[in-house]
Amino acid sequence: MVWGALALFFLVVVAATLSIRDGHKVRGISSAIDASAYYAVKPLTATEQAFFRLIESSLPGYVILAQVDAKRIVRTKRSKSHQHFNRVAQLSLDYVICRRDFSVVAAVELDDPSHDRERQKTRDEKKDAMMKAIGVRLIRLTSDAIRRNLTCASKCLAKTSEGKAGRWPRRKMRE
Repeated sequence: MVWGALALFFLVVVAATLSIRDGHKVRGISSAIDASAYYAVKPLTATEQAFFRLIESSLPGYVILAQVDAKRIVRTKRSKSHQHFNRVAQLSLDYVICRRDFSVVAAVELDDPSHDRERQKTRDEKKDAMMKAIGVRLIRLTSDAIRRNLTCASKCLAKTSEGKAGRWPRRKMRE
C-alpha cells in the first residue's frame, strides 16, 4: 500500500513537472531562441542617418555615438540609492558628442512628432533634468526642421565644437 501511494505521488510530480515545462514552451518562456521570430533592422531611421552624417562632417575632431543608453554616461553618487539610477536607466539619447578621450561634450535629441505625446514629454523632462544634473548640454532639434534647414543645424553644431555656449536658434529649428 505504501509503495502504491509513493508510486502515485511520483507520477503526479512527474506529470506536473512535464506540464509546467511544456506550458513554458507554449507561452514562450523557454530560453531557446526561435530564429524565425527575428529579423535585422537598421539602428537609425533615414532622418537619424542623415543627421548622423551631418554631425560627423561638422565635428571632425569628435567622436559621435548614436542611440546611447543613458546608463552609459550617468552614474549615481555613492550616497544615493539605485532608486535614482532606475529613474533614468531606461532612457536613451539619440546622439552623444564626445572628445577623443570619450568624455561627453553634449547630447542631441531629434524630436519628431511623437515627442508631443504626454508620455514622451515626461521622458523628455527626465532627460533634460538628468543632463542638467551631470552638467552636459542637451540639444533638442525637431526632425522636420533639420530636414528643411541642415545648414543652420551644421552652423549650430560647429559652435558646439568651438566650445561656444551660444544659444541654438530654436525659432528657426522648431518651425
